[in-house]
Amino acid sequence: MPDTGHMNFFNVDQCGLYKVGKEDINGCGLNETFDLIKEWVDGRPLALTIPWDSTAENRNKPKCYCKDIYKDTNTGDFFLVLWKSDTDSAGTLLGAQEDSATGKGEVVKYTNQYRGKKVVWGRPCYYWIIPRHNSIISIKFDHSVCDAQLFEDYVRACINNRVKHKDRKKEYTENGYVRISHKDEKGNMFMYRFNMSLKSMETSNSELQKLANSVTHIVRRETILVDTKDEREEWVKIFSDFIPLIPPKPKAKKRRVEVKAEAKPNVKQIKDIIEKNAIENRKSSDWDNVGFATDSGITWVDRYRLKDTIAVVNKPEGIFTGESLCKEIEKNRERYIFPICRANRIEAEKSSTGG
Repeated sequence: MPDTGHMNFFNVDQCGLYKVGKEDINGCGLNETFDLIKEWVDGRPLALTIPWDSTAENRNKPKCYCKDIYKDTNTGDFFLVLWKSDTDSAGTLLGAQEDSATGKGEVVKYTNQYRGKKVVWGRPCYYWIIPRHNSIISIKFDHSVCDAQLFEDYVRACINNRVKHKDRKKEYTENGYVRISHKDEKGNMFMYRFNMSLKSMETSNSELQKLANSVTHIVRRETILVDTKDEREEWVKIFSDFIPLIPPKPKAKKRRVEVKAEAKPNVKQIKDIIEKNAIENRKSSDWDNVGFATDSGITWVDRYRLKDTIAVVNKPEGIFTGESLCKEIEKNRERYIFPICRANRIEAEKSSTGG
């Protein structure tokens, strides 16, 4: 039975060294970023590929390691396998050996009787980085997870804290804090940025135009904590004069809120709302969401994010390596990147015509 992977497509909005307040890139673009990360993790034990101190100020952040990274010399694509530490009992936990070098070491399934080598319990996260098209695709299988924010944090922390970049400067403030910056030979100071957003269908898509013509309201759902204080967000509080704060069910710690505002967004505004609010892993049972209300019902933003699936018939034992994932992608690579190329072409045509 094929193992199905669900793909979510991301635009890389920023990647590189930037002057404060400027949008011009001064090196360390997408290709260089992952070349540097690959060089840093190469041969390094799994336990030493976390780019932040998880015992100090970042202790509330999940631990994240690099299990493998592979570069396809033919396309320039990177295939990154991160390892997100997890002790949640939901789903099958896997163990990656702490002392195994990047790309090496077996993975074991969690059991109470495990007595083997020391491992990090968690799950893999798969990412396909495509520098040529300034895009990233996350791939979610049943045995893996996706966490776009953790991925962004990992990349930024690697560049700022770990890799050996020629312009990287490490300084200490008067209070003893470490300050990382990048300076060129002229003394110009740069900061590294890495941000991405979910890619939606291109604005020329007839379905988006049809939706724009029929939208009557924007719907926002949110879960709020219930306390003796009024914990509601400001957007909810504006209704206080009309809707009293009725207590929720006894002992309830949370309550669900829905706000419906009359609106008539155009296609561009709908696209912006989709890209800002779509989430790669939202379950159908999750309450928090944003949608477009029409006379025929509510259309939620996740429906319009760009996505695809990959079916792997002969799944390798354990997890995918970067190279094995690359080989599976190669079978239908042109199909997967077609919508990216089309969207980029449309965007380029708009820019050239001033549209």
